[in-house]
Amino acid sequence: MAIDSAKLNFRSDMGKWYAVMVLVLIAMVIYYLFFQGFANDHSLMNEEISSLEEERKEYTELSSQIPELQSRIAQVRETMGDNTNFLNADTYNLGTAELTTLFKGIVAQNTESSTDCQPISNTPSKDNNPDGFEKIILKVRMRCHFDKMAKVLFDIENNSPHLFVDNLQMEQRIISNSRRNVAPVKPMLEVRFDLYAYMNNPVRQAER
Repeated sequence: MAIDSAKLNFRSDMGKWYAVMVLVLIAMVIYYLFFQGFANDHSLMNEEISSLEEERKEYTELSSQIPELQSRIAQVRETMGDNTNFLNADTYNLGTAELTTLFKGIVAQNTESSTDCQPISNTPSKDNNPDGFEKIILKVRMRCHFDKMAKVLFDIENNSPHLFVDNLQMEQRIISNSRRNVAPVKPMLEVRFDLYAYMNNPVRQAER
């Protein structure tokens, strides 16, 4: 009888363990069927939240730099607006007139009389090799004393807007005076050069 009772207790314990195992298996099945997807979605959402948080931090840092960038842009625009490297004109005819006026003004500032420097001609010339910005060219011919010519060239080089000299040629002209007791005339230079400046008009590719 004692053996039968022990067998019954053993079977009862085994039944309980089987029941527990079945319940665990059922719980696991229920978890994987109903909660695993939720857990995966929750994990993905956490990763997405972390990614969005990183992006938010980056955008916050960038937004903090916006005022400084706007200030720099404003400074650049102001500088470009006051840029004195170019002629004020925006058409070829106006540019030619402006360059001619600038040149005559420089000559007048460095001479006491018309005999010091005598502009003979300043002929507009087309730019055959445009590059970057539209160029205004004057082919200048003049007679000038050496010291006056040196001052004229110096002021051309330091002018604002920027002026440029190319193809400079100088030849000395000896002017004799046949009258006696008259001071000799200073030698004059026969000067030829190309004077040019730029307008703030970018040259289009089609114009090349």
